[in-house]
Amino acid sequence: MRDTLACFRGYLYRVICRLFRRNIEIGSGLRMYKRLSIVGKGKVVLGSNCLIGEALGDSSQFVTLYTHDESAIIQIGANAALYAARVSSKYEITIGDDVLIEQSGLLDTDFHSIDKSRKHPEGETRERCRIVVGNRVCIGARSFVTRGVQIEDDAVVFPGSVVTSLIKAGSCVGGNPAKPIMSNSGLSPIGCTSSLG
Repeated sequence: MRDTLACFRGYLYRVICRLFRRNIEIGSGLRMYKRLSIVGKGKVVLGSNCLIGEALGDSSQFVTLYTHDESAIIQIGANAALYAARVSSKYEITIGDDVLIEQSGLLDTDFHSIDKSRKHPEGETRERCRIVVGNRVCIGARSFVTRGVQIEDDAVVFPGSVVTSLIKAGSCVGGNPAKPIMSNSGLSPIGCTSSLG
């Protein structure tokens, strides 16, 4: 029954977006176990057969996909599983297929300086700030991906990590800033992170 309701919610959300939100494209098979909030006038693309879920132990959290500029783009591939993920884009965030993001944040801008003036951050451009996440990537709970980062295919980001630079394909990384811990060869990315909580 729960799965049927999730499919029905996903279908309704997709129809509503098709009718009233021309900047949003959602593929078929969306399953919504928890609330999905898409805010902003930028382009949002969600591939087919995606899952929207909650964070374990905290049912108040939900998935947010926010664009902070009309030219902003959030593109998420097929079969993505988003559990209380927070994706905020002023420029561009591209996420591949078969990705798991659990209670983590991806943010491609600093929004303002860290002082009382709160000025626009210097040197931010689409080219410098774009975030690219490859296929079959797993991002563990309470992690944070900062502007300008690329995470290549089959990488695993352990829970609680802060990703500030390139993560190579097949790597398992953790810490602040995130650094390689071990190779992901022979491990399933989903299993590697799920076993950590």
